[in-house]
Amino acid sequence: MPAAVSPSEDIFVASCARLADFQQVAEVLEFVLGTVGEALAAPAGAAFPVSGGQLLTSAAAAVLWGQPAPAFLEKAATLATNSLATNSLATNSLAADSLAANNLTQAAPLAGESGPLTLPLRPQPQSAPGAVLVLDRPAGSAAALPGLTPGLETFLSLSALALDRLQQQAALKQLQRQQKRERQLLMASPVAIAAGRLDGRLTLVNDAYLNLLRYSRTEFDSGLINWANLTPPEYRGTDDEAFQRAYSAGESGWYEKEMLNRQGERIPLRVNLFRQGEHGNDDDILVVGYLHDLREQRALEAAQASMTAEMNALLQQQGLSLAQLAAQLQTQNGELEARTRVLEGMAQLTRGLELHTDAYDLIHRAQMLAQELLPQGFAVYYEPEGGLWRLRSQLGSVGNAELQRTLEAGVPFEETHNLITPWRSGQPYFQDAYDRAADGLEDLTQQLQSTATIPVCTHGRPRGIFAFGLNVSQPWTPSQKVILESLVAQLGLALERLEETRLLIERSQALENSNAELSRDLTLEHDPLLLIGRAQDLLVTLMPGSVSTYYELSGDIWQLRSYRGEFPDAALLASLQRGLPAGRTIITDQPYRTGQPFYQDVYDPATNATVDLRQTRLLRSAGSFPVHTGAGVRGVLIVGHFREKPWTAADRTLLETVLFSLQLALERAEQTQELQQHTQELERSNAELERFAFIASHDLQEPLRTVAIQSERLLDSLESPSDAQARFGSYIRENLRRMQSLLQDLRAFMELGRRQQEPRSVDLSRKVEYALSDLQDEVTRTGASVRVITPLPNVEGDPTQIRELLTHLLDNALKFAADGQAPEIMISAERQGDWVEVAVQDRGIGIAPEHFEQIFTVFQRLHGRDRYAGNGIGLSMARRITELHGGRIWVETPPEGGAVFRFTLPAARASYLGCRAHTGKAKSEARAVNSPCLPDIRL
Repeated sequence: MPAAVSPSEDIFVASCARLADFQQVAEVLEFVLGTVGEALAAPAGAAFPVSGGQLLTSAAAAVLWGQPAPAFLEKAATLATNSLATNSLATNSLAADSLAANNLTQAAPLAGESGPLTLPLRPQPQSAPGAVLVLDRPAGSAAALPGLTPGLETFLSLSALALDRLQQQAALKQLQRQQKRERQLLMASPVAIAAGRLDGRLTLVNDAYLNLLRYSRTEFDSGLINWANLTPPEYRGTDDEAFQRAYSAGESGWYEKEMLNRQGERIPLRVNLFRQGEHGNDDDILVVGYLHDLREQRALEAAQASMTAEMNALLQQQGLSLAQLAAQLQTQNGELEARTRVLEGMAQLTRGLELHTDAYDLIHRAQMLAQELLPQGFAVYYEPEGGLWRLRSQLGSVGNAELQRTLEAGVPFEETHNLITPWRSGQPYFQDAYDRAADGLEDLTQQLQSTATIPVCTHGRPRGIFAFGLNVSQPWTPSQKVILESLVAQLGLALERLEETRLLIERSQALENSNAELSRDLTLEHDPLLLIGRAQDLLVTLMPGSVSTYYELSGDIWQLRSYRGEFPDAALLASLQRGLPAGRTIITDQPYRTGQPFYQDVYDPATNATVDLRQTRLLRSAGSFPVHTGAGVRGVLIVGHFREKPWTAADRTLLETVLFSLQLALERAEQTQELQQHTQELERSNAELERFAFIASHDLQEPLRTVAIQSERLLDSLESPSDAQARFGSYIRENLRRMQSLLQDLRAFMELGRRQQEPRSVDLSRKVEYALSDLQDEVTRTGASVRVITPLPNVEGDPTQIRELLTHLLDNALKFAADGQAPEIMISAERQGDWVEVAVQDRGIGIAPEHFEQIFTVFQRLHGRDRYAGNGIGLSMARRITELHGGRIWVETPPEGGAVFRFTLPAARASYLGCRAHTGKAKSEARAVNSPCLPDIRL
């Protein structure tokens, strides 16, 4: 039996060094499989990665080496699966008892055995493999694969570790992505959540937590918030016990405590703590707390306690009987039930509200609820306007048509006692017996018995009066009063929310419109300071009570370049106009240096220390922003408030949106200025080139004529010229004529823009006639057939140049006819909106697509002059004419061969179908040119 050949140890030593270079699992498996396969002289092999305890045997996941046969791949997948299932080496050629010493549990093969060899890659002994290698041995081979040498064992061990490293890195990235998603969910949660260490240091809080304790995100990032420090001393023992329960059991369970907010106010809370992380490493353990605000509940409890205390006091002072107490409790329960019914009803009515809901629609819904709860009456709502109470909404009949007309016309503001009383007092006004004389409506209100008028307040100010009338004699019960008072209070809150939502939408729309105006200004104004001023105008408009300043660095001084808004202290503006020292003015230095906004919810005078404190005493909050352009930070824009107003998320979004739009506008302004400068340079260069070409074509004519005359004299002086002299003379004459023709064509090309006539309506059919007349000799010589699809619409332009354009295109069609065939030309036109598209089609030799652009270049030819005459400028002049008219020209190759030249011209403003002699039906039809407009030309 032949001895096994040991693989070279050097191969594995060199390969081990390369394992750290790979960043993908597939790359490691491909390298390891190839190295082991070559070392063991295996003809082929496959590697199957393991993910989540599952072997990946699909064709996309497997890594192949050599040229494995399909049968081997199927058997290899089975062996690898079995190896993973038994968590041991699965091979038909290795002795299991010799594997224990090796981390990878590999062993030397048995001599004389053949068949696949399975090698799991384990990072540690007895651990699950990260992949399984299967190597093929040639069937029928008498030689055994070599045993596992130290070098091979080391290489396989390091390969397993490298594979494990990459898999752990992939798992870490997945974990990081999951943590990011969890953080986003935490930050968006409406429940106050905080996460921290066992010592009370907080590492993560959401916005709900910050809002609960009235801290800003900046203060948290600065380390100013600590769970333990915000907990009053009497609750710290309770906290410690809860932390221990969370630490040991994973959850503390709900418990109550108090915490201090930023103003030192005690906030009652219901808290539950959870442990995040496993025991064994306290540094990695976080305690996550969920906090529920108990202030509303405590307020209700306090109200109940107060009510109970009052009841007890009444019992003691007045000796109320049990029956009286029961009646009072019944009344209070009735009031509570009434409030509940109102709250449920208002919640139901406002649930379907949309942003476009009208305020009076909301009031009408409240009136519907009032009538549902108090079915005997009617509801009306008034607002003051122009010295009158105006009826804005009504549900139910007032019981008197004349009274209805009076109310619709408006009742006096001051003299209507039933309405002015609650308006002035801000309190509900109930009349068990309506005082008709007080309102001056005695004759119209005989049916009205009881009234309730309640002010509808929004933002602490009355908006209107909600009135409810009863046409039956009935005093107002406590429950009815509670219903109406609660209903109107909830109506005021709903109107506030609707107004705030509308204000936010209007503000956003104003921002969008203003941004659009700012962008439109770019087309008219490119001065950066004017654009910055427009942005400042927008900011002070959207943020009333604010001012804005803009500074640019000049040497070591921040110079005030633009400002907007009303400054309450003229001395402050004068001080700012003198400039601020760079390096000592934090409010400008910080955003300029960091490139990030700098917000101050409470303005710190130290950030602008060189300005007199007496001048900035009225400033309450400030924000400064770097103004970016393509070249970097151009300057700093500052917005200041003169009233208490911290920067909300909406304010920050608005400011940063405006600054971003300003950045785009400034960058586009810079680009526009550069483009204008470049355009002016091009126009100047083109004008110089045109002048040069015109002068050259004009001035060269004279020396050319001189050369022609002298050449003729020279040739005439020869009495009997030889053949060579005659040939040279003919060559000179031909090239002189060609040069004269080129100069004439160049001059005609350059004069196109100089001699353009005032545009007017042009009869396109007539110009086709003239063009064909100009080419009559060529049409006759070639026997050309010309067909026009009539009618041709009128166009707007220079009649002479349009005739020249058609002549060039028809001449081109006649010139480049197919060999042995008479030219066939078809002319058509179609109006497309404000333009007319004209087509000149021929059946000639055609044009290859790669030459579509070349043929319109001056003096460019695709064929020699010996075959086709001309200087190669006709199509260039055609393009020049169309461009002078604002149109374009292009060429197409139809499937049937030849070429189609299409061009566009402005349509005549008063175009008519047909031609002057053809006024019949306006239906396009294909016909020969023997129509009433054009003679039949078939020569």
